[in-house]
Amino acid sequence: MRKMDEMELRINQKGIQWSWAFTVFSLFIWGAYEYVLNQEISLPSILFILQFLTYFFVTGIEKTKVGDSSGKKQILLSAGIVLALIVFGFMLFLTIGR
Repeated sequence: MRKMDEMELRINQKGIQWSWAFTVFSLFIWGAYEYVLNQEISLPSILFILQFLTYFFVTGIEKTKVGDSSGKKQILLSAGIVLALIVFGFMLFLTIGR
């Protein structure tokens, strides 16, 4: 197996960026449509939110590995948002969901 040269790497990265953007845009539109139609958060919206949280969490880890101090802040922020969403969802379940 041979290593990719810089041109192949750049082409692959550009393809990944465009496919990621398409997926994110599609999930957002689909989730917004479902929310307007049914007035509830659907699976596309959940996937959209989780995709962004995963992105920020992984980039925070990678930044921390190379010694960038902003990575720790990013990890804590991502973990805080996840925790807040869980607590808020549990509160909604207890008050409205029953």
